[in-house]
Amino acid sequence: MPASPDSPGTTVACATLSGGPDPVAFRFGLLADIQYTDVDDRCNHTGTQWRRYRNSLAVARNAIDYFNQSDLSFVLHNGDIIDHQCAFDFAKDEFKPKAEGLEQLGRVMRILSGSQCKDWMFTIGNHELYNFTASELREGVTPEGCTLPFKCANDEGSFFFSRTPAPGWRVVVLNSYDVSIYSKGREQGLDVDALELLRKHNANVDKWVSDNPEGLEGLGNRWVPFNGGVGEEQLEWLKGQLSEAEANDERVIVFSHLLVHPETTANGSGRTLIWNYQDVLDAVEDERWGKNVAAVVSGHQHEGGLYTNDNGTHFVVMESPMLAEPGQPGPFCVVEASSGGLRMIGYGKGPNSKIFGAEEGEQYPPAEPMVKDLPLAPVEAKA
Repeated sequence: MPASPDSPGTTVACATLSGGPDPVAFRFGLLADIQYTDVDDRCNHTGTQWRRYRNSLAVARNAIDYFNQSDLSFVLHNGDIIDHQCAFDFAKDEFKPKAEGLEQLGRVMRILSGSQCKDWMFTIGNHELYNFTASELREGVTPEGCTLPFKCANDEGSFFFSRTPAPGWRVVVLNSYDVSIYSKGREQGLDVDALELLRKHNANVDKWVSDNPEGLEGLGNRWVPFNGGVGEEQLEWLKGQLSEAEANDERVIVFSHLLVHPETTANGSGRTLIWNYQDVLDAVEDERWGKNVAAVVSGHQHEGGLYTNDNGTHFVVMESPMLAEPGQPGPFCVVEASSGGLRMIGYGKGPNSKIFGAEEGEQYPPAEPMVKDLPLAPVEAKA
């Protein structure tokens, strides 16, 4: 039976605190693509995923129970909190009343409001833009009965920003839909400039074959309407942030809903990449500060992914709670940051998880949270 909005989650064990030689600088909670909607389980349109939409609430509840066992500096949800079916009736080809989406958002946010850590960050995914206007995402939406607002901007109203959770560390949040045909949000019309850019690279856009593009090959598969890009202003800002981090001997963790490295895409398809991923990747891997970048963490690709480049930067793609197999608590994790590396402690979507997978013969789901260590290459400190 599918999980109901009020169904209990799976009991989760306490997060294992680091016992390594390096002291933990800070900890944060991490999950992505809850993408809840009140519909029956079904396959995606390509037949590659079995989506348990209602069970996403059970996974969210598990995540909060788990996060509440640790002292966290912040929690980050990396885009797509509810599904586009909350906003649009595809059978009738029309938008649903706004109240329906707000009610379904409320089911998620009432669970997340149980978090003891009240410092949450929400990145913008494509489903945010299907359900809400840019103004709503900037100002925040607080459904009835929720103490935690759903807000994708910082206090200054920017969708891309940085912060320093601990000495020697910097967190950078990107808006990977800075350039997007949907950048204005729900029912606000398409962005003309972004539409022209998309048409330039995907002739099918005029025929609106958005979900099954034809004639796209290799990394060109990224040129679809549900992806987006990083604008010039944001790109220059990112370079400035990384330059400052290098000058200050800081490690950096970058968050982006869309993927940045082609090696993390499913079968190397490129389908979930930022449109101008190479510009972002060139900035992240710049020889002047590339070794300062500890990780780039994404969502969007529900199956997850993990790749480490020559600088030792880890490109992590979190799995979606929609894909959690029966009996699985996750996917979600607590991340411990130290000078020696990032330690991810949590659960994957199942035994074939890209991050928390099981070896042959291992018990799954595990009795205790699983650990994935991401070591960091040494960075020579300034004199």
